[in-house]
Amino acid sequence: MARPGDASRGVYTPDAARAVPSGSGSGAPSTEKIPDPFITPFKDEEKKSRKWKKVLFFLLGILILCGVGGGLAGGLITKKKADDAQAAANPAAGDAGNDSGLYDKNSAAVKKLMNNKNLHKVFTGMAYTPMNTQYPDCLNLKPLQNNVTLDLAVLSQLTNVVRLYGTDCGQTELVLTAIDKLGLTDMKVWLGIWLDNNQTTVDRQISQFWNIIDKYPSTNIKGVVVGNEVLFRKDLTITALTKYISDVKTNLTSKSINIPVATSDLGDNWTAELATAVDTVMSNVHPFFAGVNVEQAAGWTWDFWTSHDVILTKGTSKGNVISEVGWPSAGGNDCGGPACTSSTAGSVAGISQMNTFMSTFVCQSLTNKTDYFWFEGYDEPWKVQFDTPGQAWEDKWGLFDVNRNLKSGLTIPSCNGQTVTSS
Repeated sequence: MARPGDASRGVYTPDAARAVPSGSGSGAPSTEKIPDPFITPFKDEEKKSRKWKKVLFFLLGILILCGVGGGLAGGLITKKKADDAQAAANPAAGDAGNDSGLYDKNSAAVKKLMNNKNLHKVFTGMAYTPMNTQYPDCLNLKPLQNNVTLDLAVLSQLTNVVRLYGTDCGQTELVLTAIDKLGLTDMKVWLGIWLDNNQTTVDRQISQFWNIIDKYPSTNIKGVVVGNEVLFRKDLTITALTKYISDVKTNLTSKSINIPVATSDLGDNWTAELATAVDTVMSNVHPFFAGVNVEQAAGWTWDFWTSHDVILTKGTSKGNVISEVGWPSAGGNDCGGPACTSSTAGSVAGISQMNTFMSTFVCQSLTNKTDYFWFEGYDEPWKVQFDTPGQAWEDKWGLFDVNRNLKSGLTIPSCNGQTVTSS
């Protein structure tokens, strides 16, 4: 489900807070001084937003007067809606106290988030896309190391494993740095390489991935996911996809790095041919999109996964993971294809439904050792542009809002004290 976009940027550091991304300009860092860039929202972005609103309304007026504004204006409004949602999310939640520079496990802002009695380490994995890591938006509104560090501080109380979808905007480096700063020795990451039908994007993602592999030890790297839902989107053929997978496996072997290589796709897009090419079969299985009533969702997920995907690895040593499973907190309902006849038919998005699904899936998965990634840790406001009337859930799959607040009314299962084991 993630659409990470299309970008290239190095690690966010104090000295490179306003550095020009490689390949997009002079490459020289800006000399502009920003007050406390790690904890303060970008004021210049707010000014730009106000200017943009004025320009937008002026342009819309001209378009409407000219009689050609309908389609284009609608597109602009949709894009602006997404931008406003992103800007409304405080990009620096958390009180810095007396801290300065990069946060670590001893920072007041980090300690404030830790030991939350409402959080329990019961998820075998968590899907995570850091804030502001979509290209080209991240060239102007950059992701911040401290935001990612605070995000990971919260997620570390839920899981030992996070999954990323791509390498753009320095997101992988930010996550690995956060793990180091927080001293999360048990935390592992499934790295992501985003693949689509744009060769420039693919080449850049792969290049960035190898730079990361060469720069960081594999201590906290659990594996790599080469592409997400590539076959579902029909961006690549199985032949092309397996070639990328094979190349990654070969190059990792040449570097004496022994980590599993996978790809993730919809559960019913997996074939025996694709399963042969990977070390781990990773299936995105969403009962919500099947139109399943939430009371039956956990059982449906298990039945679908075992009959469509687990069966492909029977008799082998290959791993099998549900690479996405979750439930949105609001936005309407889905009946699995046909139009819903009422607002309560099929799969209904809501907090109570999220609670029901978690209470029937999470602890049971610990008991039967089902490996999965919950989709997802945090809401992604930028996805509001993909919402449609009656189906406005794209940006509402997180357990937390973007300011790291557990959604009101949501209850993380305690599983009677049972927790995930070290990765």
